[in-house]
Amino acid sequence: MPLPWGLWMVIEGDVRFLAHRDCARLIERAGARAHLPLKYTEGFNPHPVLSLVLPRPVGVASRDDLVVLRLTEPLPGKEILTRMNRQVPSGVRFTRAETLASRPRPKALRAWYEWPVPPGRAEALAPRVEAFREAASWPIERHGAPRRRGEPARTRRLDLTPLVPQLAFDAHRLHWTLAPVGDVWARPAEVLEALGLDGRVDLASVVRTAVDYGIQPPAQGAQGPTAHKDSP
Repeated sequence: MPLPWGLWMVIEGDVRFLAHRDCARLIERAGARAHLPLKYTEGFNPHPVLSLVLPRPVGVASRDDLVVLRLTEPLPGKEILTRMNRQVPSGVRFTRAETLASRPRPKALRAWYEWPVPPGRAEALAPRVEAFREAASWPIERHGAPRRRGEPARTRRLDLTPLVPQLAFDAHRLHWTLAPVGDVWARPAEVLEALGLDGRVDLASVVRTAVDYGIQPPAQGAQGPTAHKDSP
């Protein structure tokens, strides 16, 4: 069985508003147009064996998305990058390609985000950041879609403090780190809203700067601040 390939990519511009499935479909079609020897599933509706390790929230740009796929024939990593970059729209750029071990599979362990602070908003943001960092817990309610039509929306109570182990702020940028507890991640919009920001409008300026996939150190200089809020 051929080893899986990891393709790291940058997502920015208008493409950041693509939903997860649309982004995966974009990559599938680019791979087909690039004539990569993609491995397909079997059955009546075959599709490329491909996955995005950490789905990106709609509206959030990323400098470190990882796509895992399989090829049926060997190709040099440089050729894969060249072919794929010729077939993707502006706002998508593949930066690295390398083979991965079959086990363990890449898994997101931690992710770093930043938000540029607009002029005139730093003064109001500073005390909110400090309040969050000093809080022993920060409960929020997460509303999900109802299981059936006509039923009320599902509500789940979460504590953000263990899910946001690092948070720091300077006059120009807000930095934070997300880490899961079990399979639960905080959403970037929930962090913004906890700080009194708009989880929809301000989210469009958020950038995911790096991700620890358990197979490589995060990109140098993109790990976020050293100042942090300790997890309980």
